[in-house]
Amino acid sequence: MKEAVAGTDSKKKSLELVEREVRERLGKWVAGTPYRFNPETSIVDTIIRGIAIRKIKAGDEYCPCRVLTGDVKKDARVVCPCVFSKAEIENDGICLCHLFVGPNYKG
Repeated sequence: MKEAVAGTDSKKKSLELVEREVRERLGKWVAGTPYRFNPETSIVDTIIRGIAIRKIKAGDEYCPCRVLTGDVKKDARVVCPCVFSKAEIENDGICLCHLFVGPNYKG
């Protein structure tokens, strides 16, 4: 059974469709950075699904590894890729949720 939610145009969107949209947007973002998706595809799939679920439930593509506060300005900081990811990748080679890795990531 496919999960579905109301879209902004009052049409139902499946979770799978939202996942594809998230993956496409983040793929375009990654293409313009020195970063890449984690080579462990099961992690990428899980995190993308979490982002899609957050989009459905909370209205935006929030990082599933961050706590939402309910404050629109504060929560905007954790829309994927969150404002913390660049420093995390530079310091640790990988972001907190393990979706993005740096160019020297060995896994």
